[in-house]
Amino acid sequence: MMHIEIKILALTLVYFVGWFMFEKIFSGLWRRWRGEEETAHTGRPRARVVPLASVTPVDQTWRYIKGLKSPDWRIRRISCLQLGDRRGTAVVEALIGALDDPREEVSMAAGEALARIGDPAAIEAMAGHCRNLETSSGRSYENYRAA
Repeated sequence: MMHIEIKILALTLVYFVGWFMFEKIFSGLWRRWRGEEETAHTGRPRARVVPLASVTPVDQTWRYIKGLKSPDWRIRRISCLQLGDRRGTAVVEALIGALDDPREEVSMAAGEALARIGDPAAIEAMAGHCRNLETSSGRSYENYRAA
């Protein structure tokens, strides 16, 4: 019984080694026939790089600003994160408005985006928002303690 298992293992090994060798030889001949060049590090032909402008639209800033008004909090959060990579007065104003979002995740994403932008108006708005949070958390603690 054991000799059958050894034969099966040996034939499987021969099959896979043979297939690997055939693939290497055939792909090398195919590349030579097509005239493709290999890179020094990978041994694979270089792929043609597609220009990024042909893949995505040039500017989606207004789409993300409109996404801040979405009823879905996930879309608002993603819009905040994407706007953190943009610059401009409209972006900063929209993110300052998103600081007061009722959903905490959106508010935090807006704060992170404003911090990434680093505009002086954004920093002032974030400081004011932090002061408001501090006073409201103090009031809620006092209400909880009084109850």
